[in-house]
Amino acid sequence: MPPTDKMGETSVSEQHEMVLSGTTESGAEEWACPTCGRRIVFRWPPHYEKLVLEYGDANAVHVGGKGGLRVGGIAVIPSVATEVPAAEHDWLRDNGIDWDGTSA
Repeated sequence: MPPTDKMGETSVSEQHEMVLSGTTESGAEEWACPTCGRRIVFRWPPHYEKLVLEYGDANAVHVGGKGGLRVGGIAVIPSVATEVPAAEHDWLRDNGIDWDGTSA
């Protein structure tokens, strides 16, 4: 079982770099991780598809890129709370959702 933090969320121990290893006749790209053997085939939009051929290390974050673009780790940054417009607040209340704890 992967390690967890104080909040009980799974922590990621490693970051692995995926490399483009080929392109299929249909134009889909095959990516591979030389560290753990993960292999994925991607077809990009408008007909997006992802097929995992070999899972490799499921606990590692896999990153990669091509054409000068590199996709790295993911960070979650909470947005600043904003005022809910009155019409949306009314809709929430009318549908039984106590958004800000003021509904009776």
